[in-house]
Amino acid sequence: MCNRLRKAGCILLLLLLMAGLAGCQKAQSQPQAEYPQNAAYPMSITDDAGRTVVIEQQPQRLVSLSPSHTEILFALGLGDRVAGVTTYCDYPQEALSKPKIGGFSTPSVEKIIEAKPDLVLAGDMHQQAVAQLEAVNIKVLVFTPTSMQEIFSTISAIGKAAGEEESANTLVSGLQQRVDDITSRVAQAQTPRPRVFYEIWHEPLMGASNQTLIGELINLAGGENIIASSTEMYPMINEEIILEKNPDIMMHSYGHGDNENPTLEQILNRPGWQHLNFVQHKKVFALEANLVNRYTPRSVDALELIAQAIHPELFE
Repeated sequence: MCNRLRKAGCILLLLLLMAGLAGCQKAQSQPQAEYPQNAAYPMSITDDAGRTVVIEQQPQRLVSLSPSHTEILFALGLGDRVAGVTTYCDYPQEALSKPKIGGFSTPSVEKIIEAKPDLVLAGDMHQQAVAQLEAVNIKVLVFTPTSMQEIFSTISAIGKAAGEEESANTLVSGLQQRVDDITSRVAQAQTPRPRVFYEIWHEPLMGASNQTLIGELINLAGGENIIASSTEMYPMINEEIILEKNPDIMMHSYGHGDNENPTLEQILNRPGWQHLNFVQHKKVFALEANLVNRYTPRSVDALELIAQAIHPELFE
């Protein structure tokens, strides 16, 4: 019973992190770097919550309430201006040394205020914190990307808000070029799209539909998601569907933090799966959970890995 409850808790935490899928010690008093005045300010930015926020001057102390936002800030070269992150913000390595303002779903408004931010980046699960921060006149932008293009739009908006619009444009242009290169390669495939099953959880069996970024990555990479038509993001799957669809490739995530990730041997030896194409050809691929669950520049890295797994002949 306890073990079942613990597994249920793990699943709940996993889905919470994905939905947000896309996450201080007290800020120390130290001299701040001087930044030149930017003529672009004041500026107005409309975020994903439909809020129009006026930013009076270039932000120099940034707090991130999401691992995805933290990755974007560092990718834009803004790490020196990051004054606070969540306990889940573990990439890049430099993020680990930043002051912590609480968990991904449980940020401490008190610690955020102590960090003295002039701009906070939040997600759609942070409505209460956003309202409390606005009440003390702290600027907050809410971004909730759910697709590759929305990731690029978020990068552009954050770059603009931080006064690094040119850097953001350069980053997005490079990422888009990589995506275009991948899609042009897979368009040259001479065989039908391989059928792909992406397992999110194994007990109970759950998959990623086309309502998720993972589903989009599979499609861009030239695969056919066997649960593409599901209206749920991460539906529970009847094993009969796996047997009926007979996927050519199976993918799953590792690094959920539960230490219960299935091994290749366990997957290949699941009862009744021996005749499945991906089992017979041992086409099972594991990807880091944070790489596919977060909405960041690294999503393009995930796309490259998935494309190479689905169409290795096009990336030799």
